[in-house]
Amino acid sequence: TQLIKNTVNTLRDTLILQTFLTIAVVFFFLRHLRSSFIISLTLPLAVLISFIIMYYLNVDANIMSLSGVAIAIGTLVDMGIIMTENIYRHLSLDKSGKPKLDIIYQAAKEVGSAVMTAILTTVVSFAPVFFLVSQEGKLFKPLAFTKTFALLGSVFVALTLVPLLAYFFLRGRLVPEEDNPVSKILIKGYEGVLRWVLKNKVKFLTI
Repeated sequence: TQLIKNTVNTLRDTLILQTFLTIAVVFFFLRHLRSSFIISLTLPLAVLISFIIMYYLNVDANIMSLSGVAIAIGTLVDMGIIMTENIYRHLSLDKSGKPKLDIIYQAAKEVGSAVMTAILTTVVSFAPVFFLVSQEGKLFKPLAFTKTFALLGSVFVALTLVPLLAYFFLRGRLVPEEDNPVSKILIKGYEGVLRWVLKNKVKFLTI
């Protein structure tokens, strides 16, 4: 019992820490607190969906299954970041005067398939674990199940709730990422490296 409690506490602490880190990092790059708030919501909601699925499929909340959720936490936020960042970029750069809903729809549709593909690739990579038998199966299947549930929960939230929240929270003056001093430095540095690589293709491949 104490071991399970410790695991639950670790999962809770990891979730809280990851949420605050996400808010800080996203705000650092976008300088928009409400965008950070939208993305941070994907973490607890994806975990909640994972536990709901576990309940209805009778997957026990043991050390391995909870570890699956803990391992997935680092990946869960990625889908929300991709979706929110793309919507933010479209809204901040739009000068056409199109309805906000149309811009969000277009931005979400642009990355929706990529988000789904990224998640499904990760889920498929766990397929061999589902075919394990005997002690190995009992040990590792719960981890594979819960991580899969959490990932599917994160993509569901990213494709449905995030665009909806973006409609309500991404408002006012949105500064393009290119005008952010931090982004300027990173883009300039990356551009220099990229130009060198493309200019010295053979040398780079040799290295």
